[in-house]
Amino acid sequence: MPRNTFLGGLVAVYLALLLAGCSPANQPLIRVGSQTVTVADYERAARGAQAQYPGPSEVAKAALVQDLTRRALMLEMAHQLGHDDAPVVRNSDRDNARHTLVQALFARIASPIQPASEAEARALYEARKQEMQVSMIYTSSRESAIAAQARLKQGAPFAEVSQSLSLPGVLPPDGDMGVILPGSLPDPLDAAVRHQPVGEVGGPFETREGWFLVKVTKRRPHEQVGWDMMRAGMFDLERQRKQRAAFNRAYQDLKAEWQMQLAPGGSQLLFHVTSPVEPLKPTPEQRRMPLATYAGGVYTLQDALDDMQDVSVQRPPTQLLPAIEIWIETQTMTRIAVLEARRRHLQEEPELAAGLRKQHDDLLLEGIYQNAVATVPPPGPELVRMAWEQLKSHFTRLAEVQVASVVVADSTTLMKLVRVGAQQRSLAEAVKAVDPSLAVQDSTVHYPNNDPGWNTLVAMFTQMQPGAWYGPEPLADPSSGRVPRWRIIQMVNKTVIQQSFEELPPATQQNITGSAAELARDARFQQFTDSLTRAYMPQVNQKLLAKLPWPVKAQADGGR
Repeated sequence: MPRNTFLGGLVAVYLALLLAGCSPANQPLIRVGSQTVTVADYERAARGAQAQYPGPSEVAKAALVQDLTRRALMLEMAHQLGHDDAPVVRNSDRDNARHTLVQALFARIASPIQPASEAEARALYEARKQEMQVSMIYTSSRESAIAAQARLKQGAPFAEVSQSLSLPGVLPPDGDMGVILPGSLPDPLDAAVRHQPVGEVGGPFETREGWFLVKVTKRRPHEQVGWDMMRAGMFDLERQRKQRAAFNRAYQDLKAEWQMQLAPGGSQLLFHVTSPVEPLKPTPEQRRMPLATYAGGVYTLQDALDDMQDVSVQRPPTQLLPAIEIWIETQTMTRIAVLEARRRHLQEEPELAAGLRKQHDDLLLEGIYQNAVATVPPPGPELVRMAWEQLKSHFTRLAEVQVASVVVADSTTLMKLVRVGAQQRSLAEAVKAVDPSLAVQDSTVHYPNNDPGWNTLVAMFTQMQPGAWYGPEPLADPSSGRVPRWRIIQMVNKTVIQQSFEELPPATQQNITGSAAELARDARFQQFTDSLTRAYMPQVNQKLLAKLPWPVKAQADGGR
């Protein structure tokens, strides 16, 4: 069994095991050291697994139990080697927990599934009968937005203020956003675009991304198709708009509840530390300095330096102080979200805990597998030939096709021929029934050839079966470019030949060599699991196994 196939089966089995909750079937079916697979585990893994484990029931059950046993063997080895406490595993567990808890928290406080009523969707449709020309200024702090607002009140041109104070690279330099339709922006920006008087500057408006000033420079009618054609799209857009608004409110509420604030001078310190030119080397005291504070905690420079070592975290920009402020807030709010999720005990919810455990054990299983096959040498010619024998049925080519064809100039005759052809599958007999004066031409086409007309049909001929029709195909008049004629082709027969390995393109040969490498790794892995079996001596309760059903029917309540 190739490695990908085995690991795919192993992951599928493990997914089913993780979902096993409280079950009366607690009897151990398999024991491997500290690892135990129960009847409940077996039943969970077996439900819906008939396609994965085909064949007679006893054969399928044996294959499933073998995968369950292999999984237990590998996890027991990882446990005995102390891999659970390896730094890479601990770091991965921390990162996975952080990501999963943040997602789970916001899925609860800002559900991605937002209801939308017919009236709301219709109101959005009506609002989009008007379009607005909009300009914006985008800053990272309220203070910067107020400073921009003051310059505008003093008479400075909007484009000039936007170019000098907006965060670069986010909005157009002059702040001109072009034409905006209602529903395209998150609230409160969407409400401003809809209702703000033309020519006035509104804001500052706070969003999760920062602070905005908004100016509507023009309003005009917007043509759109009828409600019936737009109805489904309006429902989707309204749900998206409400989800963005819910997320923004949840984020701001969480920020306020935890009293998150940037620390004075914190962003400037990180700016100097990350500077590409003569970066500051922080002292121990500076490493302990806060970049942001929140209820019961502080985000320090050392925390930021640690986060920057995490490949899953985007590094802060090195030349934009406002962007560094946004980065610090994002990292601090991630920590707050994790704390809030734990305060709500989300990590104890069965599905979430099962998902985290799966990610933990997947890493252990992958590590054990990679160690087992690390020293497998590249495949030799015999193994490549073995892989080719397994795959060669997929590599054939069209050698010859016998076709009958007819060219029709009259569209009425053409339609009659198509109708008759639906009943009479022989093109020659259909032509005879419709118009015997039409000439049916028999052709034998060999591949490869240099005729572009036939070469364009090779892919279609490869898929067609003898007796099938192709067309009507328009034939252009080379002198005028018009299409006065149509051609219908019937495949009479075709010859498909097996390609040799040497005929294949180099890239395809390399892929097959990769398959041979998989065979080599699979053979080594089989030897490895055999050695684990001898070392750990797994115990399978065969009498209990014989009583277990196959297939196992899905439960209406999900098995809980």
